[in-house]
Amino acid sequence: MNDKQFKLEYIKCPSCKNILDLSFVNKSCPNPLCGFSFEGLEDYLDKDDGWLHKALVKAYKGKNECEVKLLATAVRYNIANYLDHFVSCNWGSHYTTLFKDFIILYLDDLNALKLVLSSDTIKIGKGDAIASKNGYKMFWELYKWLMRVHSPQIRDFLRTEFPDYYKKYYKEQHEKIMRQKITAKNEDQARLI
Repeated sequence: MNDKQFKLEYIKCPSCKNILDLSFVNKSCPNPLCGFSFEGLEDYLDKDDGWLHKALVKAYKGKNECEVKLLATAVRYNIANYLDHFVSCNWGSHYTTLFKDFIILYLDDLNALKLVLSSDTIKIGKGDAIASKNGYKMFWELYKWLMRVHSPQIRDFLRTEFPDYYKKYYKEQHEKIMRQKITAKNEDQARLI
């Protein structure tokens, strides 16, 4: 993976969502109603995606909520690097794993997305890559993947920043739903016969 090309200068508290500078990495959240302890987070910030994935699975299985939150914070801190790698990766099973394990769930920071889309990760003139009026770069396949991200803020940004892609995406989704309805109706009719 890349050598930490994209670094955020902050972390988000997983409990109260406060944005905190990196000086809080080994402290507690300053919000008096929260107090989440970031002790141990520093060890996770430079781990690669494979290590973090295994640790998250182990923490979920062990029902260790604090550990899950620390690991999720580390993933969110590195999400721009994972997105950059996802865009440039040619190994199908790896980029699919990056997406389903990290990007779809943890890409919820618009600044991380903007960092990657404004970088030279996507090259204009290569394939069907376009630039928005604000200089963010996108190509159709990436747009379809990113519209599956759970964060409404990310999807809203994509919708407004790339309106032509959104129209195309909406049309494809509508056609897909209509095909499913027709298939279901045909199956129901076949059962009646």
